[in-house]
Amino acid sequence: MRPLAEALRGTLAALGIGGAVGRAAAVRAWPEVARACIGVDAGRTRALRVDGDTLLVTVPSPVLAQELRLRSEEIRVALHRLAPDAGVRAVRFIPSGRAPVRSA
Repeated sequence: MRPLAEALRGTLAALGIGGAVGRAAAVRAWPEVARACIGVDAGRTRALRVDGDTLLVTVPSPVLAQELRLRSEEIRVALHRLAPDAGVRAVRFIPSGRAPVRSA
């Protein structure tokens, strides 16, 4: 008998939605990752989406964005622990008002 998680991964892959589910898991995991890695400033951030292999996160200021860039590897590792199937290899911190527009 296979573990349930393995069976679900196979089913999602067969349906062609495994990647989308993994990316959604990364966005859902962001609040917990942020609380664990950045503490009180976590509530001031918001995961937007996964673009390719990069999680896009808005932050309230360029200063906080720079601080989080310096801690990006720690954050990426924590994110991978909570959403291993997301395929996130990087986290990009975008000051509010500068969020990229999704191209069609």
